[in-house]
Amino acid sequence: MSDNTYITKDYIGKDTPKIIDAVRFNNRYIDSDTFKEKAAGIISGLMILAGIVAFSFLILT
Repeated sequence: MSDNTYITKDYIGKDTPKIIDAVRFNNRYIDSDTFKEKAAGIISGLMILAGIVAFSFLILT
């Protein structure tokens, strides 16, 4: 156990490194949380647009 004491002394009080999941898109790495937020925004925008189109067909017919 005395062989590993230098390892424990180095990491006392330090946070472990954060592992970030990334998605590669157009040769760039995007954080997966950011990617999910942007995808949700695009999908909700398309849903609103589809609702407007459907409503306009109801009005015009």
